[in-house]
Amino acid sequence: MAITSLTLDPLAVWIPAAWLATLLLHAGILKLQDRALFMQHLSAYRVPDALLTPLSGILPLAEIGIGVLLLSPARAWGAAGAASLLLLYALSMAWHRSAGRRLDCGCGGEPQRLSWTLVLRNLLLSGLCLPISAEWLPREMQIADYAVTLGAVLLGSLLWAAFHQVLRQTRQPHPV
Repeated sequence: MAITSLTLDPLAVWIPAAWLATLLLHAGILKLQDRALFMQHLSAYRVPDALLTPLSGILPLAEIGIGVLLLSPARAWGAAGAASLLLLYALSMAWHRSAGRRLDCGCGGEPQRLSWTLVLRNLLLSGLCLPISAEWLPREMQIADYAVTLGAVLLGSLLWAAFHQVLRQTRQPHPV
């Protein structure tokens, strides 16, 4: 089931699917590994106390489940789930940012202050879901295609890490 009427080369579907799956799997695992910290982030986002414990388990498991769906024949469902989750996160970040709250994004991993750049990042990531939900052209993926996908995921991950390192550095006060 495709959500869009796009028909793309399999590589144009697999590269964003694999990259977004990697991102979601990583984020979900990090949040589960330090669930207490994730609960602090949810609390800072003003999630009601009664929802903290359930959401601290549900959201990371949703990220992991969606990541798995993105790599399965049900990738269109994964794309819909990923877009929904990323837009929900962007909306929540924008809400708190517009209220002037200074929070950690709660994305998992190194602390990172909430910013409009992160809101834009999530909006752009949700755009990756369009090619993921496309139909494939009738072409079999070859070993070289899988190698290109793996290389693209590795390169994308390195660029992602570099982007976030720059964001972290620009947010910290400079020594005198």
